[in-house]
Amino acid sequence: MFISLHAWHAGAQHNTIYRWKAVAKYGSEMHVGEANGAGAELGFELPQYGKKNWHFSYNFPTIGFALGYVNMLGTDSVSRPAYTFPYFLWPIVNTPQFAMNLKLGAGFGAYLDYGTHSHAYNFPFFGATEVGLNFDVRLGRKYGNPLTNWQLTFGGNCMFLHDGNTDRRQTYYIFPNGNIGLRHTANYYPLPMKHPARKKRKVLALETSIQGGGNQLDWNDGDKYYPNASLNVGFYWPFSNVYRMGLGAECFYNSIYDGKQRTDNRRYNFIDEDKFVNKIRAGIFWANEITIERFAAGIHIGGYAFNPIKVPDQDDLGRDNGNLTENFLYWKFVTKYRFTKHVYVTTQLKSHMNKVEDFEMGLGFTMPDFGARVKNPFARISFKKDDPNELRIEDETYTKRPFRHREAFDE
Repeated sequence: MFISLHAWHAGAQHNTIYRWKAVAKYGSEMHVGEANGAGAELGFELPQYGKKNWHFSYNFPTIGFALGYVNMLGTDSVSRPAYTFPYFLWPIVNTPQFAMNLKLGAGFGAYLDYGTHSHAYNFPFFGATEVGLNFDVRLGRKYGNPLTNWQLTFGGNCMFLHDGNTDRRQTYYIFPNGNIGLRHTANYYPLPMKHPARKKRKVLALETSIQGGGNQLDWNDGDKYYPNASLNVGFYWPFSNVYRMGLGAECFYNSIYDGKQRTDNRRYNFIDEDKFVNKIRAGIFWANEITIERFAAGIHIGGYAFNPIKVPDQDDLGRDNGNLTENFLYWKFVTKYRFTKHVYVTTQLKSHMNKVEDFEMGLGFTMPDFGARVKNPFARISFKKDDPNELRIEDETYTKRPFRHREAFDE
């Protein structure tokens, strides 16, 4: 349950409220080199104080832009990453003196020593995502005191760095870390009075989209990229202003499963013929998305209803094939932005556990009021037979009781 901001002084905002953040971070890389890392992050933040309805729904959130660097210590097997990404601070608790924020960020970066370390040669750039919990404590308690503009910030995050490669032999880092630093609000105008957010109308929505991209299975694929595409349709129900759940079906096409024998990634060498059926999959998905006006993002978890590709326990060299959940499960990270009432663009990253399969972009069509349109599809259809003794005026029943017309002199 959210704790709302205490109303200080009501008044109009004449300036943009912004603040700066500087933190030091320390953690340990868990996947590639198991190395410790120390770094720093600078952030420029724009607190949202009530100009739009979603500001109230998210308990006055903050939009920020980060620039960071991490130096991997005591190892030469892990590169030094520098990164930048926008992030979103969702206050679970938000009071004048204390805040607890859920941090969500996604962007990109580059390896500063690309090509010199054993796990830095795949691709010089990478995608970066970060999830964490951060706490802010205001140093001053009295409004007007210069210390009120300063906050002590600390917390923990988990950063995921993916090298951006399009084949299945990609490199990625998992970097959980702790951070501590300061925030400074450069200008501070009195906050407006808080009022409840307008509730979103709860109507079942119908969405369908088609998207495509290109991918590789092995480094030996070189400059050849294999097209992939997918088509999905789902029904979504908004449980609140900020969260909705969906259920749907989708089909996938990936031309990469063409029977070509790879020399490095031998996982799919059991496919020895170029059959169209091997390139088709179909599944049923369960969607969980957060929504901010026209924007939505979330995780879709799916199970294959049709999957002719059954990865064996071992490859053609007798080595164990890990992650056999690919035979029946997948997940996707999905973003959507609605340009009009009915048209939106979407990006979808599909993966089997930590093995990314492909990335797609596409267009979608939505009927946000689908539930209102088909709530009772038979409402206008009547199976009742007409009663010849029922008096009707302009096709509307005048009385519920039948009325018999009497003939003249009929007693």
